[in-house]
Amino acid sequence: MSALPSITPQHVLGFEGARVIVIGDAMLDRYVDGAVERISPEAPIPVLRVRNDRSVAGGAANAAMNIAALGVRTTLVAAWADDEAGRELVRLLGASGVEAVSVRRGTAPTIEKLRVVAGAQQIVRVDREDTQPLPTDAADEAFEAVRAALAGGSDRVAVVISDYAKGMLDEELVRRVIELARALNVPVVVDPKSADIRKYRGASIVKPNFAEAMQMSGLAADAPDEQTLDAIAERLLVDGISSLAVSLSAAGVEVIEKTARTRIPTRARLVADVSGAGDSVIAGIAAGLASGLTTLQAVQVGNLAAGIACGRPGTAVVSSADLLNELLVESSPQDRPGTIEDWNRLAHLVSVEKSAGKTVVFANGVFDLLHAGHVALLREARSLGDVLVVGVNSDESTARLKGPTRPLQPQQDRMHVLEAVRYVDFVTVFGEDTPRELIRAIEPDIIVKGSDYRPEQVVGGEDAKAWGGRVHIVNLLDGVSTTRLSQGQQVRRG
Repeated sequence: MSALPSITPQHVLGFEGARVIVIGDAMLDRYVDGAVERISPEAPIPVLRVRNDRSVAGGAANAAMNIAALGVRTTLVAAWADDEAGRELVRLLGASGVEAVSVRRGTAPTIEKLRVVAGAQQIVRVDREDTQPLPTDAADEAFEAVRAALAGGSDRVAVVISDYAKGMLDEELVRRVIELARALNVPVVVDPKSADIRKYRGASIVKPNFAEAMQMSGLAADAPDEQTLDAIAERLLVDGISSLAVSLSAAGVEVIEKTARTRIPTRARLVADVSGAGDSVIAGIAAGLASGLTTLQAVQVGNLAAGIACGRPGTAVVSSADLLNELLVESSPQDRPGTIEDWNRLAHLVSVEKSAGKTVVFANGVFDLLHAGHVALLREARSLGDVLVVGVNSDESTARLKGPTRPLQPQQDRMHVLEAVRYVDFVTVFGEDTPRELIRAIEPDIIVKGSDYRPEQVVGGEDAKAWGGRVHIVNLLDGVSTTRLSQGQQVRRG
């Protein structure tokens, strides 16, 4: 078994700028939620007192929305009608930022699934669907839509084939899409429903669940033991398919490649609903591959996303903030993205930390020749909250403030030294004379300054009040400064 490579918050931040094109069977999932308090006098059936009606995108549309929620530019090519369900699907996709391209499947209505839920338990599901295949002209239109989406360039892009066996994807259309992607060196991820694995020949990753893998391989087994998985690998890893990612439910995901098999374990959590979890896996894999992750790294992202989705009722959408929150909580110090010069990325991470209920503290300075006074300030600052962000003056702003002989160390060295301090979570740089714009960008809960300032003098203090923040003054150590150290003066303290 291969060792698992690490997944860090930096990998998720890398999704920005990637693109994914999804083609497949889109549908609308409707939910009627309520409570059952009596049995009908008309028949021995429960009576649901309705509390809420809601709609979410399902099938390939849910996969597309999950991908978009990860910060990836997403295009969906699918078939739906100009009916009430179709218009609701368009509204949902537009609100999530998915670029939607619809082709018509003759007179077929938009596929719709209605789930009636009492408490947390589904009591009935009603399907409305006509799975007639796409007419030839509609299939050509769908292919050209994929080609047009790929015309924007093949760098940092992936294709997802989301096959729910509802008539959108016949063998010919799948073949054409895969061949086009391969010609452009674009990875293809498949969520399969066909019993014939050869339909997806040429794909980078095919992701069946265990039942689908058994059906494809013609095997009969109750559990994914080693012998069964060996047989699945032998029968399904056909020429042209680079790897399989077989979902094994609570046992995790088995990644099968030509030279190795790797088990990615499931993260333990309370399962509320498995609806849409497969789409979350696909979304994570596609976003990972599009942003340059390896197969194992991408499947790990998908597995993490599925775990989050299973902890939520109904068809859930997992966001990049959800993934970052999980990774930030569990990441070791060396895996945390300590130095972040991009304020947008930093603000994103800070918002994730704050949404998890954490208190964010901010401190700033030149930090030229880090000394005991600096460390004391940082230690107290970190004690005030859960996350400490440190802003460092750039070389240019330091020279303006301290004179042409400063800084003694370039900004990158000063940032790396701060990153190594165990009290510090994130380090960034600002080129202005004050950190006010940086403070406004990340909106910390507490701004910390040394006792050489009064609270009303602290830059950003008035701004912080607007979002409920405050200023905290730290007593400085007497006789400790970079100037004294740079001049070789000995520091004495009683």
